[in-house]
Amino acid sequence: MALCLSCHDGTDPRAPDIISSGTAANPSNVVATPYTSKYGSSAGFFQGDYLAAANPGGHDLRPGVTITAPLSTGYSKSGGLVCSDCHDVHGSANYRNLVPDPNPNHPGSYELVLNRQIRENTPVNTQNPNPVVAYDTANVSFYVQNNISAWCADCHDLLDQNANGTSPAHFRGHPSDVQLLGTGYHTDVANWSSPGIEAQTGFGLDVGDMSGGIPRLRYGSPTGSNTSAGSSDTVFCLSCHKAHGSKNEYGMVWPYHREGLDSYSGCQQCHFK
Repeated sequence: MALCLSCHDGTDPRAPDIISSGTAANPSNVVATPYTSKYGSSAGFFQGDYLAAANPGGHDLRPGVTITAPLSTGYSKSGGLVCSDCHDVHGSANYRNLVPDPNPNHPGSYELVLNRQIRENTPVNTQNPNPVVAYDTANVSFYVQNNISAWCADCHDLLDQNANGTSPAHFRGHPSDVQLLGTGYHTDVANWSSPGIEAQTGFGLDVGDMSGGIPRLRYGSPTGSNTSAGSSDTVFCLSCHKAHGSKNEYGMVWPYHREGLDSYSGCQQCHFK
């Protein structure tokens, strides 16, 4: 892990920067790489004290501890998580060298291949690295069926199905990989498809500014493009969470269910009430 993060900490301009200047106690989304989109790095980041403190905003990289995955029937790992639990250090066919099976004790192997499940507007240039552009959230988009949620649920297996909840809840957790136009999801397709940025609709210019509303959440689309939202789009884990983490609890891309103007903005985009 130390070897990986000796480059991916903002000191090497050829590598995507995944370490922020914050701490677990005072999280920040400030990194050395000048990502231009409001959501910064596509995969998110760890806080600067990742070796010493538990990370409430994402995956925990503390060495020498036993990690138990939330929303899991039993995934745990002694010694702590390391980069190679999710990324194959020698490479794989999957995007960003993701391993096809992050939890060998749970059935499943998943394809996450560029131009099948995932799309880049500007490809990664391995000869002349371009992380500022290639790893920016705005540059990475997803197809309707992208296997991201299934890959995450290999460890967080209580999210494995869109199972019915106990009344009055409709589901045990937020449904994933379902199109917005589906029956019973209480979605407002017209609001989601609109280009507006009015705060009450959930859309805005930035997260944490002085106005309610946040930039459009990520989604899976039939064309793999993130330029035109529509009724056939799907929601999946990375719509609301960053894979590595963020400054918000559980790696959320906005401060969900917290005091402030943005508290329910992400929800409003699909479930306009």
